[in-house]
Amino acid sequence: MTKFDYEILMLLCNQNVDNPLKAMNILQILEEIPVVRRKSYSTTYRHLLSMAQQGYVKCGLIDGLASTYYISELGRACCKS
Repeated sequence: MTKFDYEILMLLCNQNVDNPLKAMNILQILEEIPVVRRKSYSTTYRHLLSMAQQGYVKCGLIDGLASTYYISELGRACCKS
C-alpha cells in the first residue's frame, strides 16, 4: 500500500463510493485529488488494478468505455484503522 493508494481509498471512503452504482471512473477520481498529489491517468490505473487484486477496491459498472471502481469492505476497514 502506497500513500497514493491510501489517498484513493480515503477519497472513495469519504464520498461513500461503496457500490457499483456509485462507482467512479479514473478521471472522476483524479478530479477530486488535489493537484499537488495527483498522478497521471496510467499511474492511477495501475494503482487501482493493484488495489483491486488485493481486494481493497472492486470494479463497478462500465461508464461508456471507462471502467469504474468502488471501495470494498476490506478497503473501508483499512481506512478506519
